[in-house]
Amino acid sequence: MEQNDHSLDNAPLLRAIARMQTENSRESREAVLDLVISQAQFLAPADIVPETEGKEAALRFQLLTNQEGQPFFPAFTGWEELRKLCGPKNQQTVVLTFDHYAGMVLRDCRAAGFVVDPMGACLTFDRNMMEHLVQRKQEMTK
Repeated sequence: MEQNDHSLDNAPLLRAIARMQTENSRESREAVLDLVISQAQFLAPADIVPETEGKEAALRFQLLTNQEGQPFFPAFTGWEELRKLCGPKNQQTVVLTFDHYAGMVLRDCRAAGFVVDPMGACLTFDRNMMEHLVQRKQEMTK
């Protein structure tokens, strides 16, 4: 059962990604990064375990492994991208932002980062990049 009927509007990010893929300029890459850290919301596949007697509700996030065997949290810009991975089955999801992913990755040394639309644009953000982007976001909000 899909737990999230939230409608995502990642149109600005998707336009910026398309521009980056055609231009591959510093300006187009920076535009994508700015949108990822400030506006984008992502569908995150998760197993949502309901509260039971004596146990709190829990979320278990899925990880995808890259060719080097490193685990990454997948992040999807919309249902169409999510379906490329899980097909038509009902997938439980939660909506996360860059801040959520950064918190999960930087707290847990097992995850190497997160990847946006792994079956599409495949934008990979490793731990070092995420640390840099957290600092960048802090500077943007000063």
